[in-house]
Amino acid sequence: MAHIKNAIISVFYKDKLDILVTYLEQNNYHIYTTGGTMKTVLEHVKDKTIVHSISDYTEFPEICQGRVKTLHPRIYGGILCMPDNAEHLQDLIRNDTKLFDLVVVNLYPFEKVLAENAAEPLLLENIDIGGHTLMRAACKNYRRIPVLTDPTQYDDFVNGKVTNLQLAKQAMKCVMCYDIAINNWFNSDDDEVVGHCYTKVESLKYGLNPYMKPSYICTKNNDKSPFEILNGNMGYINLLDMNYAIRLVLETKNLLFTDCCASYKHNSPAGVAVADSLTYFEQKLYNPKEESLSQAADTLLRTRNVDPKSSFGDVVGYSGVVDKEMALVLKRLVSDGIIAADYTDEALEILKTKKDGKYLIVKQNSLVERPEYRDVNGVTLVQPTNDSILDRDILQELPDHVQTDMILGYTTLKYTQSNSVCFVYRGRVIGIGAGQQNRVDCIRIAGEKAKQWLTRHELDHGAELTLISDAFLPFIDNVEVANEYKVKYILQPGGSVRDAEIEESCGKYAIQMVLSNQRVFTH
Repeated sequence: MAHIKNAIISVFYKDKLDILVTYLEQNNYHIYTTGGTMKTVLEHVKDKTIVHSISDYTEFPEICQGRVKTLHPRIYGGILCMPDNAEHLQDLIRNDTKLFDLVVVNLYPFEKVLAENAAEPLLLENIDIGGHTLMRAACKNYRRIPVLTDPTQYDDFVNGKVTNLQLAKQAMKCVMCYDIAINNWFNSDDDEVVGHCYTKVESLKYGLNPYMKPSYICTKNNDKSPFEILNGNMGYINLLDMNYAIRLVLETKNLLFTDCCASYKHNSPAGVAVADSLTYFEQKLYNPKEESLSQAADTLLRTRNVDPKSSFGDVVGYSGVVDKEMALVLKRLVSDGIIAADYTDEALEILKTKKDGKYLIVKQNSLVERPEYRDVNGVTLVQPTNDSILDRDILQELPDHVQTDMILGYTTLKYTQSNSVCFVYRGRVIGIGAGQQNRVDCIRIAGEKAKQWLTRHELDHGAELTLISDAFLPFIDNVEVANEYKVKYILQPGGSVRDAEIEESCGKYAIQMVLSNQRVFTH
């Protein structure tokens, strides 16, 4: 007579049970199961006598409306027993306990119910106890007993393509993520006890440099990724640039009620512009063939022609829908990828042919506002998302176009490597000085870029520029250098011991200064 094995099956998700149960019957298993699971199991076996109720076996009924089903020594003794231990075997014999050879279990859908914003009573009912304990018990004795925790594992188990250790690893990850989700719900008002479970979702080409492998993207606590990769293979630097780019353009759109485009290189923008059509002069400069272009295409050209040298090989961020005309313009530019709120079908087809089909196309239409975590030197730094928004009330005395420029520049610097300043002119960030150790160098770098742009556009006489700084101006030399580049408006946080001197210097050069009272460093 064939050796009889024993399996426990207690699952919430009953997918693919037909595959597993058929295999178990063919391989001389007896199945011990509970309520709803038992009904499904019986539908898929020919010999009903191999299916047993756990309550009948333990001689203890399911109680508390099913809250207690499997929590019994005759269950856990049969899972945790080590047959090569004589004392263990004697315990089983003495208590008429069967040795179990397989555990099949999945958990109440706490995370799914949580995502649906269910009320507390339903959430509490979906905290699994017995299934969770079955998983841990089977993992403790994984050398002897396999544990299946997901219907997607059944095919591999049936075909001998998965080891007990692999199954135990997946089970413990399931237990960990499940406990983290419950913990985070219970402690949702306490940031200091937040747990994290990471799931790999996408491989990257490499890290910051080609030798830094493996590198990949993980989601946290089963959260859905806010972006969707529509084409191409994401790189580490691409994702960093795209993060800043999409945050900048979507935030600007929310503040100014118009679309925005940004060209990013190495975590700082090379150019930024709000949506607008090209002027006649710009048509001749950027679009000499005089093609009929959409405003989206015009906005891309306005952005990329702020600093075309620096934008070479960039990542583009756009807050609106990429249309056919914008895609055709982008196709002829040297660019590594684009992240946008959406794409027309025609635009997607055009962009998918760029770079021999390898052009990176990403869709994201909303921002994620959560605490930021960064692992540094063996510790984790935690801070809130940078949600600083420029107070419009402090801008009321300024012309409308200057208010727009200050909001655009302020938002740009939130997503630019510090120290940083930018020059803004009529809805365009035309000069950016980023990542310098002193602010005078930032101003000179940004000023020279702005000067070049103004010269190309024949606006180098009479154009009044707005300067935004991500931190306070420490000395009057900042104002003196700004004046060299015809700055007429300055927005800066203030807070220097020399604020009075800075203000006096602005008065001397007829520069109108506004204090934001907010530093917006990015590192």
